[in-house]
Amino acid sequence: MSFLSPLLEKPWEQSGVAHHQTRSREYTRRSGLRLLLLVVSVLFLLFIIAFLMRSQYPDWQPLAENPTHPLFNLHTLWLNTVYLGLASLSIQWARIGKNRSSVSLKLGLLLAGSFSIAFVTGQLLLWQQLNQQGFAVNANPALSFFYLLTGLHAVHVGIGLLMWGVALTSVITGSPKFKQYVDLCAIYWHFLFGLWVVLFVLLVSKPETFDAIVTFCGLG
Repeated sequence: MSFLSPLLEKPWEQSGVAHHQTRSREYTRRSGLRLLLLVVSVLFLLFIIAFLMRSQYPDWQPLAENPTHPLFNLHTLWLNTVYLGLASLSIQWARIGKNRSSVSLKLGLLLAGSFSIAFVTGQLLLWQQLNQQGFAVNANPALSFFYLLTGLHAVHVGIGLLMWGVALTSVITGSPKFKQYVDLCAIYWHFLFGLWVVLFVLLVSKPETFDAIVTFCGLG
């Protein structure tokens, strides 16, 4: 009966199955990203809670209250924030590209990657500058948390750059999945930017702000 197999095939059904499988893989990728973002959110939430609780000890030293503190000059942090914000906007611009030849898609992806690399480079330069000024990771608890939180965030930006590389490759090679890859990158970058804003505000806040948050949340 093998010679009859071609005659018994139902290509319209196979097409439906293939479409269903494609939709299933897309759903799996999107669900996987949501799960990743949930895990990352919980991880940073736990570190932020630890940060707030540790700020209640007498040896805690603010990071940005007077000229002798390491983060009093916020120029570099603001510049890095702009870089990451522009990366988020660029990937969103790429997201609206309707086809693989779209200028907004290609240019938006390239700009997003460039600004993200600039952000990570800026963070590395800031850490190097702080070390040269004597603000090492073990100088005080607040600085230890600063390096931990900003370093962990930079690692996740690096992971995002790997995803960005996959999206860029899919556009260059003409993969039919390029649109979904760009969508996933956009969601991830918006999350990273929002997370960074939270960390930025937290790290440069006054001790009174920490006290108020701890009291309000009942962490004391």
